[in-house]
Amino acid sequence: MNELQVSCEGRRYSFEQGQTVRIGRSMDNDVVVSDPAVSRQHARLAWGPGGWMFEGLGRAGTFLRGSAVSTLLVAGPVDLALASPHGPVVRLEPLRPAGAPVTVEEGGPAAPAGADGPAGAAAGQVPSATPRPGAPVPPPAGSPGAPSPAGAGPARPVPPAGWGAGAPPPGAAGPSHTMAMPRSPVPPRLGAAAEARDELASAFQILVPVRSWLTDPGWRQGWRLLVIPYALLPLVFLALFASSGNLTTPGWAYSLYIAPLWGVAFWLLIRPPAPNGRRELLIGIGIVIWVMLWMSIVTVSVNSALNPKSLTGALLVGFNEEITKALPILVAALALLKLRSVKLDVRMWMFLGTIAGLTFGVREASQYTTLAIERIAAGALHHSANAAVTGALSFAYRVFVDGFQHAIWAGVAAFFIGIAVNYPRRRVQLILFGVTVAAVLHALNDWYLSNFNSPWPWILLQALSLLLFLGYTMSAASIERQVRRTPLFRGDSMIMDRFTDTGERPRA
Repeated sequence: MNELQVSCEGRRYSFEQGQTVRIGRSMDNDVVVSDPAVSRQHARLAWGPGGWMFEGLGRAGTFLRGSAVSTLLVAGPVDLALASPHGPVVRLEPLRPAGAPVTVEEGGPAAPAGADGPAGAAAGQVPSATPRPGAPVPPPAGSPGAPSPAGAGPARPVPPAGWGAGAPPPGAAGPSHTMAMPRSPVPPRLGAAAEARDELASAFQILVPVRSWLTDPGWRQGWRLLVIPYALLPLVFLALFASSGNLTTPGWAYSLYIAPLWGVAFWLLIRPPAPNGRRELLIGIGIVIWVMLWMSIVTVSVNSALNPKSLTGALLVGFNEEITKALPILVAALALLKLRSVKLDVRMWMFLGTIAGLTFGVREASQYTTLAIERIAAGALHHSANAAVTGALSFAYRVFVDGFQHAIWAGVAAFFIGIAVNYPRRRVQLILFGVTVAAVLHALNDWYLSNFNSPWPWILLQALSLLLFLGYTMSAASIERQVRRTPLFRGDSMIMDRFTDTGERPRA
């Protein structure tokens, strides 16, 4: 018999020349392939005049060494990829019928299989022969499916898995004509509706691979995980705070929601050198705690005694608030220098300054958003669309921009504090200059908002603040290099120089 052996997905099947072999994803095929990319009725094999003929049926295609094939005469062992060049592989191995001549290597002895020549009679065996490359190798004598000794008759095929109890194996007593090999019970062919549902389920698995998503290592990337809370938090705010009667709650919630995004933006803009990590984290936490406490104890009390509508009052408010943000930067920088003899890069101090500013802005926004909500409510009560829109825009401004404004002013002041701590000769002047620049910009902003209605000069003032901040983010490293090379900024501070020149020493 011209037997065909088919191997796919770790299973091996045997078929005889009287059978038609069907391959596909459907369970009623002779060779079932589980890959969802394979067609339900993918291909079939049948015995023809020239041997086993492979014919592709499915739309997914079949590939031989990367090239698509639709029909193929299986003259020897061949591996075919289903659905794509990298799809599941089905191996086809046509076996030589018993009694066929064995072809040996050129120059070697040749004899028909089962010949009874003198040498064979003397030795009691068929002369050994080395088969051609690619030719199937007969199993060893005595093993299942091995050819019988001379005169014992042709070899029978090895029974595959699935022979039921009581079924006679090949080679048992009975007629020697072709016998179909029994298989496991095959479920009945599905109807058209069931087949359509099965195809839809397979398409869904391909297009929406939830299982592969859940096991994808990309979930370990922090940025991808950060998207989840930022998409869900506004809905969580609605669920948690819808019944709250405290008007500061929305200001706290949404200001804290926006502040980390500004922090990421400032980090990317300033590009401080690789940090130690734990040390900078502890300094940042200390700055946040300082600003929150100092605002509650000192800043709010001082501001309540000042009149921001006058230019002098606005300047005093500006200095009061910028000192609130600058003090923790100065204390942290001096403590690190004196206690650990460590100097951080000025860009790191600039970034930490923006953290102080964001903290100040979040705390302040929680108060100002109360006025914005009251304005929205008043507009709704008096059917004034203009008042309601102004209140909504004011709320958005405080939530989205208040922390950003304070952060860029504090970042400029912190840049000069970092230069002053690292290069002490002009320490006092550098600190005063940085804080004054931030305080003046801050004061003009508050004074203009309190006295004028046109927004355009205010927008120009904000653009000037942004220009200074972005300029220092771009040139911080080059400015520090020039300061390091200039004797004007190196050495002891001018206060220390004065005592050294007069022979005096500062008192403790």
